[in-house]
Amino acid sequence: MAFLKKDQQDRAYYAFKEGLRIDPENSELWFQTGIVLAKQERHRDAIKMYRNALKYDPDNLNAQLRLGMSMHEVGMYKEAIPVLSHLIERESENEQAWMYRGACHLALGKFREALSDFETAIDWGSEQTEVWVLKGYCHVQIGEFQEALDAYSFAVEINPDDPVAFFGLANALVHLDERDQAIEELRKAVKIDPEYADAWRMLADLFADSGEIAQASNAYEQVLKLEPWDLDTRYSYSILKAELSDDKAAVTDILNQIINEGQESVTFYNNHGLTLMHLKKYESALQAFNRALQLGPDNPSVWHNHGAALYKLKWLKDAMKSFQHSLKLNPKNVNAWIGIGMVATAQYEFSRAAAAYTHATELCPRKVNVWIMLGDTQTERSMFQDAVAAYEKALELEPDNPTAWNQRGLALRLMDSHPAALESFEHAGETKNARPESWINHAITSFELGEYDQSVNSFERACKFGPIPVDSWLIYLNALAYEHENMKVIKGAERFIELFGPDAEVLFLLGVAQYELKQYEAALHHFRETIKLDKDHNDSLFWAGLTLLELFQFPEAITCFEQVEDNHPDDYQAWYYHGKALVSRGELQKAEFILKHSIQIYDQSYEAWSLLADVQSSRKAYSDALQSIGKALELVPSSNSALILKATIQVALGSFRGACQTYALISEPDASDPAVLIGYARALYHTGSFREAYARVTRLLVNDEKNPDLWHLRAEIERAQGLFDEAAHALTQACKYAPNNKKLQSLQGIVLYEAGKYPEAISVLEKVLEVDSQNGELWKRKGAAHEALLQYELASAAYLKASEFLHDDPDLIRRLGVSLYRSGKCDLSIQKLDQYLEVVPDDPDIWEMKGRALYNMGEYLLASNALSQAALYHPDDTNLLFRYTQSLVKSGELLSAIPTLDQILERDPDNADAWKLKAEIEQALGRSDEAAHAVEEALRQIPDDPGLMLARVKTLYESDNYPESLDMVRRVIDKAPDNSEAWSLYAELLWMTADHNAAAAAYERILAHDDTNARAWFLKGDSLQNAGRFEEAAIAHERAFSLGGDPSVGLMLSKKMRYLQQRKT
Repeated sequence: MAFLKKDQQDRAYYAFKEGLRIDPENSELWFQTGIVLAKQERHRDAIKMYRNALKYDPDNLNAQLRLGMSMHEVGMYKEAIPVLSHLIERESENEQAWMYRGACHLALGKFREALSDFETAIDWGSEQTEVWVLKGYCHVQIGEFQEALDAYSFAVEINPDDPVAFFGLANALVHLDERDQAIEELRKAVKIDPEYADAWRMLADLFADSGEIAQASNAYEQVLKLEPWDLDTRYSYSILKAELSDDKAAVTDILNQIINEGQESVTFYNNHGLTLMHLKKYESALQAFNRALQLGPDNPSVWHNHGAALYKLKWLKDAMKSFQHSLKLNPKNVNAWIGIGMVATAQYEFSRAAAAYTHATELCPRKVNVWIMLGDTQTERSMFQDAVAAYEKALELEPDNPTAWNQRGLALRLMDSHPAALESFEHAGETKNARPESWINHAITSFELGEYDQSVNSFERACKFGPIPVDSWLIYLNALAYEHENMKVIKGAERFIELFGPDAEVLFLLGVAQYELKQYEAALHHFRETIKLDKDHNDSLFWAGLTLLELFQFPEAITCFEQVEDNHPDDYQAWYYHGKALVSRGELQKAEFILKHSIQIYDQSYEAWSLLADVQSSRKAYSDALQSIGKALELVPSSNSALILKATIQVALGSFRGACQTYALISEPDASDPAVLIGYARALYHTGSFREAYARVTRLLVNDEKNPDLWHLRAEIERAQGLFDEAAHALTQACKYAPNNKKLQSLQGIVLYEAGKYPEAISVLEKVLEVDSQNGELWKRKGAAHEALLQYELASAAYLKASEFLHDDPDLIRRLGVSLYRSGKCDLSIQKLDQYLEVVPDDPDIWEMKGRALYNMGEYLLASNALSQAALYHPDDTNLLFRYTQSLVKSGELLSAIPTLDQILERDPDNADAWKLKAEIEQALGRSDEAAHAVEEALRQIPDDPGLMLARVKTLYESDNYPESLDMVRRVIDKAPDNSEAWSLYAELLWMTADHNAAAAAYERILAHDDTNARAWFLKGDSLQNAGRFEEAAIAHERAFSLGGDPSVGLMLSKKMRYLQQRKT
């Protein structure tokens, strides 16, 4: 990946190839190898790599996309469409897939389908110029010229530096008869890309059509410089040149010949069409050829010319038919075969083009340009060996042909035969008609080989022929950068900007050179200018982050690295420096996560392992830190800094003998460093060698009495021996020589805290906090001391203060939530408990505490949810399950509570509270038998519980067991004489068992508390009547009727009569 980042494709290829030798089923390696090959335009080989990637990971959507893209590049359009369609089914928002599938439809002439795909790609957010250009081309092909104009205009708006977009815009304007505007757009195209032959050709045609012969002639000259093999252009140029020089002989001869031959002959219209062709009036020429064919439909030359006119008009399908018809009449028409090859090439049907050019070479093997076109086509087909053979055939015919040598070199380079390619480019550069492109290609090839000095020399040779293109400048500057010729890079970049204006890549290279020269402010300025031009320039974002690190602007640096990570998640260096910036800000938890991700991507970075170990050590994750520093030392075994850190970690882990061994490995000059000596002494002390450690410290103090670290260590030795007063004295000395060392001052309070002297610890910490009021850790320690003294109000206040400074400390959030809960502030505690659970969602104790707090607040449903989470982690905790069941009952979820309650009782059948709760649930559900059983079980555990006894009374009463009910309810009243429900049941039972006077007395007591109870009045009256107390009964009945009566009395009377009848029998 590092080679890819540096654009060293060859090295990346061989690195991935070696990786696949070791792990041939690694889908990612196959995928990355395909990326390298695709960047080298070796698309057919890339296709094999992507297919292997999908073989071992069918869900690799990136490989699916790249497979379709490479198939498109080699003309496998029909095969690419199902591949891209499958990807779209899986990932419909992938605008790249839509665009490339549209391009395949376009190549196959399915313009409507292509348009649909391009529009979908745009809907999914594609902002590429290419999709709008292709959309415009489709509109042109189906005659929707205004829509084409809109599409190309949008493409130009997105990327005003895209010559193809301007060319397409001009083409649409021509179709709309806006020729003057088309000329302006073409001028922009060739200004951006002076080597854009098609744009020069169209510009020449438009000038010729408008009669501006001189400008047309100049434009044709540009075409011929770029494509000297274009015979049509050369002939048209000759005619225009003759007209320009007022020597009309050639044109006049042609016209006279046409007139002499007669206007209604095939020859007349054919020659007239040829003349119009040479004047670039292709539509008029086509009309002439059409008339010629009407007169002589069997003339193969006319059919060829007809096809040539159609080809010029970009009507490729019709052109192909005309060339084919010419061959049908004359299979040996070389020009027709060449025409078929040109049309097939324009349609990206390279196999068909190669077959046509091969026929042409068989018919006329002495045509140099045909062999070159055949070679170019074979290159497009990735058949590089065949391409080289074609170019070599051309060189046999014309040994000094610079184009053949140059194209041969390109094919050899694509075959990874870079040395042979260099020789070919050298031949091209040394020919009589050599052009700068040959030395530019020589420079590029040297660059790919990593021979940057040779690349620089070749670019400088190219400059002797004339100005080099913009993109070649970029490679030249990159070569200088790789050679660390920073001053040359700066001068070259400034010259580039002077010639061509600001360019993102050039500004980036300028910034890198300035960074290496430690001109950080200037470097940062140029990185930011780069990003203004290209917001997705990840290298600039990365280097801007590095520069901001050097300028100590850490938040801004982090922002840069995060943007790089968003764009390139596998850039391990960005993750590493992101972590480094977080460390500088003290955000260690985040830093650890980021560094681990960096190592997950690339685990051979000593710096990343070392920094991760340092972070983990600072966060007291010493076991992890030891593993990390071990990995670092595997990569660089003799690193003193890593050995010192390892010893420090071993001390923290209690592996003191190991620390001693590590200290012994540290070499000079670090071995004599006081910190190392003290660390060694500390390790000895922790191995139990107190005397030796104390002796070393004492000796060190003789020579360095004012060293607070030595006093600190002495205090620790004394603490280990229980000499707390002496330890406190030593810490006093340490603070004396380091009066601003808050850590030492804090340690004194910690010593007292660890000794269990919490009030004294609080007193010391409060003094420290008077000076260092923003020390969150000290506030947290103070809170812990208060918490140990069960002073939860004070503890929560201290924790709250600590939270002002320790924003992302999960332990602090937890402690604050717990102390707020224990101080009775349930509503406030829930906020903190929720905040903690967002970070640590698997803490069952906190889930339980949250559930209790919500329960106390009456939020029973929420409480049940929280308690259910706690129960997931402690499914065997019956107390927790019981609280969960209580919350379900309180929230009305009675049926949901029963399974959990049964689970509790299965484990603890003597759990009276559970039986009692189950009884309440069963009664509420109206299931009397189950309720009775539950009550019996509960009473077996708590026989004197009034609530359970009353529940038992109800079940007995409902089962018509009145005597036992009566006995039980009397026991309830004895224990709870003010229980109104018990009195009500007692009175009914007395009435039911015909104890009339007792029933009347009981109802008297009930009515004394509730005079509006119609049922009680009626039953009292009935009892009085049965007792012969008629006057009192009449008063009671009258009162009952005045209250409206009670409809349930009739049922009760029936029940009573049945009971009395049963008792009598």
